Amino acid sequence: MTQKPNFDQTENLQEEQRLIDYLRSHRDFLDRHPDLLIDMQVPHESGDGVSLIERQVDVLRENNGALRKKLRALIKTAKQNESLNQQLHEVVLAAIVQNNLDTALDVLPGTIKEQFDLPLVVIRISTNNNERQARTEITDEADIDYQQLHARVAHGRSVCDDRLPSQVLKYLFADRAEQVGSCALVPLGIGDPLGVLALASPDESRFRADLGTLFLDRLGVVIGVVFKRLLG
Repeated sequence: MTQKPNFDQTENLQEEQRLIDYLRSHRDFLDRHPDLLIDMQVPHESGDGVSLIERQVDVLRENNGALRKKLRALIKTAKQNESLNQQLHEVVLAAIVQNNLDTALDVLPGTIKEQFDLPLVVIRISTNNNERQARTEITDEADIDYQQLHARVAHGRSVCDDRLPSQVLKYLFADRAEQVGSCALVPLGIGDPLGVLALASPDESRFRADLGTLFLDRLGVVIGVVFKRLLG
């Protein structure tokens, strides 16, 4: 019985021969690409043990892999930060041109939803001016539900939480409270918050408790300054 030729093996051998021919005609190749030496396996005869050179190369290879992993993580973080900066920039541009309270209350949540791809964005602002309280976004600072919400950001820093009390969620999102997997509460303004910006997602990992809040804090300062100006 005639054995069928192994075309894959033949092709591999041909490819290897082309590589050998190339390296022979370009003897400085590894000098020009020394990083390849780290990834190459070149055993050394040392009996049953492992030679010192082999062990050194293994360590270098492990270190190189770890450094590459860290570099990829840094690049990913840098890209995410660049994207967040651009999104924040767009929201700031939309905020600083507002000159009417009602328009700002309509436009800014929509802009934040669009830029940060969020289904739920709610603003709550407190004031003693009864005339301003015609809108649901503006409430009396003595309101018990608002006080509970305000207490969570009274220290002036944003809070990310995937386990907010149901009463707080209902106060913010009403009949859509059950859709919230995680939520970020952002104080508006500098110092004692003028109000709270609530960002919610059905994704439980979107606003984890260990998430950095630098961009959220910056967003809250800008939005707070705008509403403080519009409230007079």
